[in-house]
Amino acid sequence: MITIEQYFGTKLHREDATEERKEHARILLECVNALLAEAEEHGIHIPKDPDTGCQISGAKDGHGDGGFRLSNSATGKPGSAHKEGMAVDVFDPDNRLDDWISRDILIKYGLYREARQWTLGNWCHLQTREPRSHMRSFNP
Repeated sequence: MITIEQYFGTKLHREDATEERKEHARILLECVNALLAEAEEHGIHIPKDPDTGCQISGAKDGHGDGGFRLSNSATGKPGSAHKEGMAVDVFDPDNRLDDWISRDILIKYGLYREARQWTLGNWCHLQTREPRSHMRSFNP
């Protein structure tokens, strides 16, 4: 289970972490944690990233941007859903989660993901914000 504290990390009390973005993150994590619980029920173990100490993918000592990103973050695209509290990168080093997720699973939990060819062997990007393509699995 990913907590709001893990999602925001050291950025929890920064100016960019507005109440609106915290509410977006609560909704995101409710959806993602429900999906992760079902994955576990199906034998898909979601390990902790040794660098972050939780199921969010990121850099050493938890300073990565797999959770919430500040508006001035150089990681990802300028309009990243991470900057609105609407996306998370789940640690998925063996692609087990990405292999298990289907369009139906994404619909069930109200989520979208970056197409797995963009995240192979690293993470599974999940978000609540619908992409411009309206596709459940989209190209970044």
